[in-house]
Amino acid sequence: MILDSNIGRLEYLQDIDLTDNYFSGSISPEIGKLKQLGRMVVDNNVFKSTVPDEITQLINLKELWLSMNYFTGGIPENIG
Repeated sequence: MILDSNIGRLEYLQDIDLTDNYFSGSISPEIGKLKQLGRMVVDNNVFKSTVPDEITQLINLKELWLSMNYFTGGIPENIG
C-alpha cells in the first residue's frame, strides 16, 4: 500500500501527484487527515479496492484525479 497509514502524518501536505508510477494496493483511510490537501492526482497506477469514505473529510480538496486505476465501487457522494 503506497498511501498507507503513515500518510496521515503529513498534515500540511497540499498537493500529491503520483501519476504514472504503477503503484498498487489501496488508499488508506488515513488520507482523511490531510486537511490542507487541495490537489490529489493518482492517475495511471494500479490502485485497487474502493476510494475510502474518509476522502470526504478533505475540506480543501479542489482537484481529484483517479482515472486509469482499478477502483471498485463509486466515489463517495459527499466529496467536495
